[in-house]
Amino acid sequence: MSARIDTVNQEPAPGAVTVALGSGAGNVDNGVHRYRVTFVTADGETQGGDISAAVTITDKSANGKIEISGIPLGGSLVTARKIYRTSANGSIYLLLAIIANNTATTYTDNIADADLGAAVPSANTTGDPLLTGFIKSAREEAEKLLRRYLITQTLDAYLDSFPDCDSRGNRIIKLPPLQSVTSITYIDTNGIEQMLDPSQYQVDATGTGRIVPAYGVDWPSTRDQINAVKVRFVAGFGTAADVPGPVKDWIKRRVKQKYDMPDDVITGTIVSEMPRQYVDGLLDQYKVNIYP
Repeated sequence: MSARIDTVNQEPAPGAVTVALGSGAGNVDNGVHRYRVTFVTADGETQGGDISAAVTITDKSANGKIEISGIPLGGSLVTARKIYRTSANGSIYLLLAIIANNTATTYTDNIADADLGAAVPSANTTGDPLLTGFIKSAREEAEKLLRRYLITQTLDAYLDSFPDCDSRGNRIIKLPPLQSVTSITYIDTNGIEQMLDPSQYQVDATGTGRIVPAYGVDWPSTRDQINAVKVRFVAGFGTAADVPGPVKDWIKRRVKQKYDMPDDVITGTIVSEMPRQYVDGLLDQYKVNIYP
C-alpha cells in the first residue's frame, strides 16, 4: 500500500512579487526590505513563497512607501493572500497585510517596522479538501463499525427514561466506549430537571461500559417525555497517538480506496482489492458488543 500526503495534495506556495520605491513621505523604515506572499485556504496557509527583489528606503520623509505589484493569484480554493516583509535590513519575514480576496494584484506598503506582525509560516498547512473529507468519512466509518469513539471527547446520550431490567435483573445503561461519567440529569415527574448524585450509581468503564444503580438504589422515576434522561460522558482511546495501530491502518486503507476510486462505478477497469476478511479483520479485536 502506498498512500502519502505530499505537495500534490496541497496548495503550492506563490511566486515572488514585484516591488518598487513609491513616492512621497511614508512610514516604511529606512533600510533594505524584501517580501514574501502566502496563500490561505479554508484548511490553512502555505509556507512563504519566493522572495522578492530588495528595495531600499533611504529617506522615508521623502520616499517612505513601497509599491507591490504582481501579487500572485492562487487556485480556486484560495480565499486570501498574506504579505510578509522584513524589517529594515532584517532577515525574518513578518506579517505586513492580509488581502482578503484572490483577485487584487497590487498593494501599497506604508507600514512601519514596529507594526509588523507574526513570522511567515515555515510549513504548508493547506490540504486537499477532498482528501480531508475522505479522512473524516473513514474515521466515522471506523467508529460506526467499532461502536467506539476514537479520540477522547465529551458526549451527551439521551434516553426517554431510565432502562428497565435486562435479562439478568440489572438496570444498565450501556455507553461504549466509556471512560467516565460527567453527570446524569433527568426530568422528574413534576417536570423539573434534577441531577443524579454520583453516589446513586456505579460506573464500569471496562468492556462495554456500564452505568448501574448503586447497591440498594433504583433509578428515579421520570416524566413521560422524549429525552427525559441525559448522560454526559467521556469516551475514546485518548489522543491520536493512543488509537491502536490496526485501527489507523484500516482508516489509511479506506482513505486510499476512496481517493483512488472516488466514483461508485468504474467502467472498463479491472478493480482488485485486498480480501475483505483481512481489511475489516483489522478492527475485530476492538469492536464493542453492546447487547446483553
